[in-house]
Amino acid sequence: MSTLDFLAVLVAGAIGLCAPIIVAGLGEIFLERTGGFNVGIEGIMLMGAVGGVLGSHVAGVWFGVLLGILIGAVFGLLLGVATAVGHADVIIVGIAIGLIGTGLSIFLYQALNPAGSTNARVETQPALHLPLIDQVPVIGPGLADAGIFFYLSLALVVLSWWVLRGTRFGLRLRVVGDDEQVAMTRGIAVRRYRIVAAVIAGAFAGLGGAFVPLSSIGTFSPGITGGSGFIALAVVIIARRTPFGLLAGAVLFSFFNSLALLGQTQNLGLPVELLQALPYIVTLVVLCVVSRHLWARARRGHTHPRAPATGTTEIEGSL
Repeated sequence: MSTLDFLAVLVAGAIGLCAPIIVAGLGEIFLERTGGFNVGIEGIMLMGAVGGVLGSHVAGVWFGVLLGILIGAVFGLLLGVATAVGHADVIIVGIAIGLIGTGLSIFLYQALNPAGSTNARVETQPALHLPLIDQVPVIGPGLADAGIFFYLSLALVVLSWWVLRGTRFGLRLRVVGDDEQVAMTRGIAVRRYRIVAAVIAGAFAGLGGAFVPLSSIGTFSPGITGGSGFIALAVVIIARRTPFGLLAGAVLFSFFNSLALLGQTQNLGLPVELLQALPYIVTLVVLCVVSRHLWARARRGHTHPRAPATGTTEIEGSL
């Protein structure tokens, strides 16, 4: 395999792997804009994967996608009500949701696939080929055959960016997270916005989970998401809660994940175990560097590490 062919395969793999991380991360951005945090994304994604497979088996791939979204939204509603209304600790609730989602996904898998039975394959995403793009060196083949889910995730990035920056709803989410007292004095229903943000985050996580089996595998297995939910959390922090930053971070992680998978079939001169750990090592290193930079800026008085670049006072007139 030539160097260009190797890079083309590597890029194609990264493109195929990044959609679930992008989508789950977008939901987390909405939630964190209100001051929330969901460490249970992985469990919600696993339940979304179960829903995707079940829905695709019953009525086709798009019903599977819809069922994944609905399941995720239910978990998001549970998170929102528990934290915004019940004032429960967001970390504890997130851990509980993650454990419930993980355990319930395994239970459903074992109930639907008794020991000794073979997993039935279901319908996956429709084929999509863009003939004009495949002539571009290295990245062309991967983009041409990326699939509908990848381009849907790109569309959701643009839509989320517009909603968060260009709509009253997005600005109010931001004020709720920046200063709850200011939001209340402006007549914003803080609890309602936090619950809505949690539902959106859950729906996006469920959608990302459904993307995993319905992209190409067509079956569910325990732990199929492979830690994508935790990676999405880290990438959101690295991206400073911006949709386009999330896109770049997800592609970067998926690139190294693709390298790890490719290393299992190609002799790259490195231990397979090291290649498998490489995506997580890179994410951890980048996360540490970014976090240190943000805290350094905070100590110099430039900005709070959780605060967006633009202050609340600049957007109050748009509320």
